[in-house]
Amino acid sequence: MPQTPSRADFRPEVQALRAVAVLLVVLFHLWPGRLPGGYVGVDAFFVISGFLITAHLLREAEQRGRISLREFWARRARRLLPAAYLVLLVSAVGVFAWLPESVWQQNFREIIGSAVYVQNWVLAADAVDYLAADNAPSAVQHYWTLSVEEQFYLVWPLLVLAAVLLARRRGWSMRRVLVVVLGGTTAACFVYSLWVTATNPQLAYFASPARAWQFGAGALLAPWLARGPRALPATAASLLSWAGFAGLAACGLLFGSTTPFPGTAALAPVAATLAVILAGRPSGPLSPGRLMEWRPVQWLGDISYSLYLWHWPPIVILPAALGHELGLWPRVAILVGTILLAWLTKRYVEDPVRRTRRFGLRRPLRTGLATLGGVAVLVAVAGFGQHEGAQAEAEAAALTAKVNANMPRCFGAASMDPEVPCDNPRLDTMLVPNGTDVANDFADYPQCWADDAVSRLKSCEFPAKGNPDAPHVVLIGDSHARAMMPAFVRLADLGEISLTAQLKGGCAWTRDDSTETDKVQRQQTCRTWKGSLDRWIGSNASDIDLIVTTGYAKLLSGSFDDRVDGLVRAWRPAAERKIPIAALSDNPFHTFLPAKCLEREPKDRRDRCSVDTEEAFRYGDPFKAATQRVPDARSIDLTPFYCRDDECPAVIGGVNVYRDNSHLTITYTRTLAPYLLRELRRSGAL
Repeated sequence: MPQTPSRADFRPEVQALRAVAVLLVVLFHLWPGRLPGGYVGVDAFFVISGFLITAHLLREAEQRGRISLREFWARRARRLLPAAYLVLLVSAVGVFAWLPESVWQQNFREIIGSAVYVQNWVLAADAVDYLAADNAPSAVQHYWTLSVEEQFYLVWPLLVLAAVLLARRRGWSMRRVLVVVLGGTTAACFVYSLWVTATNPQLAYFASPARAWQFGAGALLAPWLARGPRALPATAASLLSWAGFAGLAACGLLFGSTTPFPGTAALAPVAATLAVILAGRPSGPLSPGRLMEWRPVQWLGDISYSLYLWHWPPIVILPAALGHELGLWPRVAILVGTILLAWLTKRYVEDPVRRTRRFGLRRPLRTGLATLGGVAVLVAVAGFGQHEGAQAEAEAAALTAKVNANMPRCFGAASMDPEVPCDNPRLDTMLVPNGTDVANDFADYPQCWADDAVSRLKSCEFPAKGNPDAPHVVLIGDSHARAMMPAFVRLADLGEISLTAQLKGGCAWTRDDSTETDKVQRQQTCRTWKGSLDRWIGSNASDIDLIVTTGYAKLLSGSFDDRVDGLVRAWRPAAERKIPIAALSDNPFHTFLPAKCLEREPKDRRDRCSVDTEEAFRYGDPFKAATQRVPDARSIDLTPFYCRDDECPAVIGGVNVYRDNSHLTITYTRTLAPYLLRELRRSGAL
């Protein structure tokens, strides 16, 4: 039987692949606006890991007649964990030292997730959480790939062992059984990846089963190449190798944030990586063999693991430490610095721990105990940080509640009233909610809210206090409509209206074909929800005095006329039933997070966190335009309370206006209530 190839047999091509892959990842992160490609380099790492680990396990089974899971896992721990835990600890210190308390809970929660290698599932939960999806990246976000890889190292050897035991018991060929078992698993994971990418791409990106087929694709090369030496003609091998490297580079340049991934798109980097491994080290003057064996390429591949670990934390932490976004030279410095740190880590941490015989670390039990000790230290440090972050948030929330209960003069929207000028110098230094509390200052109302998985209506009622004859208002829309809920609820508390809310995530009151979303589940449930909404409006038409609607203009797809047409077609049935409709113009949009900007800027430089009106309303005002085509529909434009002098500030009357890049805080929305009522009455809607 031909000898299963060892890691050394593939060292030049694998090291070259690692060098290309890590450069793709690092350069993409350092210059995200100029270089697309995302984590394409990570896909190459997944394939390489699947190939090398399966080849190692197969060789051990053939040479020793068994597979020692304890020794395998101990070797992986000694190889990977010391550097990973060092970077996590340094990152935790950096979070304490430079990042604002408002992001401590998120960062330390992800540090804990990274320490126990479930970071991908932490990010998956956030990605499908409507309110957490816009979280700023943490200092350890890149550990999700390592978590996927460690989960592979945990499960894959069990499959290989099962195949080996089955082959022995039945007297079958070990390699053939291995191909069947691993091939079936890979195929199943690929089918799952296609399905989940189409139905829930946010989950698919991080879910281990959706990525496992990439490891499996590499794994299936191991028994294939074990059949004998690669016998491709020199010219064919050269072309195949060049095609593989070119394919990886092309994926890195062409794939972007809108590319559905992993799904079918991941086939390209996977195939490119397999091509390079299969081609081996081609010879000849036009082959990439010399380039692959070039010492700098091999050296970069050798430090690629540590380079990947170190490259990301400075990108997140340095802007907070410097007080501004990174320019060209700081990014160049990060690149140089991470290469230096990677080399030092490889030389003084990775290699010494991997090769040491001190302290009995060659024994799996000692390795396991050392791993548990490292986890305990990281969890303790991060747990303390989480606790401190929670304490800061609680104190900020108490201050916000106190100020909301007794609003100062000119607080919030009152300072922007174009009809009654109001100025209170005391508010110049106030910021409520502050950065620690702003993420929690959102309009939740779970009893009113249908998320992506819910297709039924979740009607919720807010009676007019002390006024049974108050007009009945129905608020319809998506998360931007929900953000306005505190203003409407405040009006109900004042007895001015009675309120019913019909709200669904990413589902503005428009026709389905005008809603832009990459989530199939959201599209399907939104369509069903709107059908139920139309029937509900029809059966309650006599009890509705006014429908108010708004939505996230960014999610209305097509041309401006298409967006307007979608709104008109949705509203007409209600208008034909003689129900008045008032459409609120959408609030300003930001390409950055205003609350994070406010944390960096001193109080006298808060104007740097403003956005000009042209940028803030880049999607136009389809809601206002639609009212001109629907009988008895009014336009309510509160822009004067968001913007002044072609600028939309992040702080208005001492209030932090935005909890993220487009959703208003509860505190600011509540201050809009009297002006919302005034505009509704002035328009004749009430």
